[in-house]
Amino acid sequence: MFSVPAMRSAFHGALIQDEDVDVKNYVIAYQELCKFCSQLGALFGFVVNDLQDKIDRLNNLIADDEQHFSTVKNMILYEKSNDMVKGNSGCITLLRLHRGLDFIILFMSKLLHLKPNESTTHSAIKSYNQTLAKHHTWLVRHGARLAMNFLPCQKNLVCQGIGDETVEESLNTMADMISKATLVHNRINTLFSDYEILNIP
Repeated sequence: MFSVPAMRSAFHGALIQDEDVDVKNYVIAYQELCKFCSQLGALFGFVVNDLQDKIDRLNNLIADDEQHFSTVKNMILYEKSNDMVKGNSGCITLLRLHRGLDFIILFMSKLLHLKPNESTTHSAIKSYNQTLAKHHTWLVRHGARLAMNFLPCQKNLVCQGIGDETVEESLNTMADMISKATLVHNRINTLFSDYEILNIP
């Protein structure tokens, strides 16, 4: 079951020295996001599979060469110096997850301000249109928006994703988790921008 405290702890652990990001903890946080998405129903299966493929790719890179893939800065420097920033490289894989995190942060921020019985669909679609949609093909955008039309109200969405924890407790913890996730996102954004990776298609 998805754990907001575990995700918060992972994002906190990802914030390391020199404005860098620890890739292992970043991946742990994303693993929690996969658990959350898997609770949202069969229509989100494509999201879970895509995220899991990217998580596995980063885990394999770390296992094979921890020296060069333990932090985002090390990964960028290594792949840039060896002309490896393409295809399924570590940087490109992380870039895809990074763009997804932009959506998650915005959507979960909106979720906090909804009433318990208020629909989450509009917030999800609006967040998607402002973030991930610009990176997707028409077919993917259509499928994503269709899936979001089946999202439940705020209270039920939180209950589905989190389980036994109280909704109020989860939402309180989520605010701090979003804060940590935003710090991680901003660091990666800066690194990708500095090394001209951010706008790669």
